Amino acid sequence: MDNRLEKYLKEIDKHLRFLPISEKTDILSELKSSFVDMAHDGMNSEQIIEKMGSAKELAAEYLGDAIVKANGFTWKGFWMAFGFYSLASLTWLSVIPTLASLAFSFLLSSIVSVLAGIVVAFKPFASFYLSEFIVFNIFGYKPEGLAAFVIGIVLAIIFFLLGILFWKLTVITIRKLGDGRYKLRHMA
Repeated sequence: MDNRLEKYLKEIDKHLRFLPISEKTDILSELKSSFVDMAHDGMNSEQIIEKMGSAKELAAEYLGDAIVKANGFTWKGFWMAFGFYSLASLTWLSVIPTLASLAFSFLLSSIVSVLAGIVVAFKPFASFYLSEFIVFNIFGYKPEGLAAFVIGIVLAIIFFLLGILFWKLTVITIRKLGDGRYKLRHMA
């Protein structure tokens, strides 16, 4: 393989920094194999690179596929989404990070709601340093005791479902972004 193809692979490798090393190695091996096949078919390095398209867009395609294949919310998936967003087109500059941030915020809020409900519910029985500062205030209503616990659980469920919804919207958006992209497995 000549220097232009090596440089092209290094650029793809740089853009795949959010993928696990094993996945990245598999992708780069697959690409090298494709390059060798194309070279045996009489294509030079310039033609191969032209056929493959931009290294950045090809890496974005692989990142998008990895995010879509991920099951549920994971930190790895969260960071891959942000890595993918950095490679995505200007049109999606705010959509993907906003959806991913909302997903994370709602998931975190579900945990905080449960904890706050527990603290407020048991405040009369066990006092600790910050317990006096934690208050549920829902449109002027300040529940205490069992009502605070139940409201904390209900809010946690709502926030959790919203977090999952926004994460799924993030994945759907990434999938839609990748639908029109060049796919290596459909090349001749």
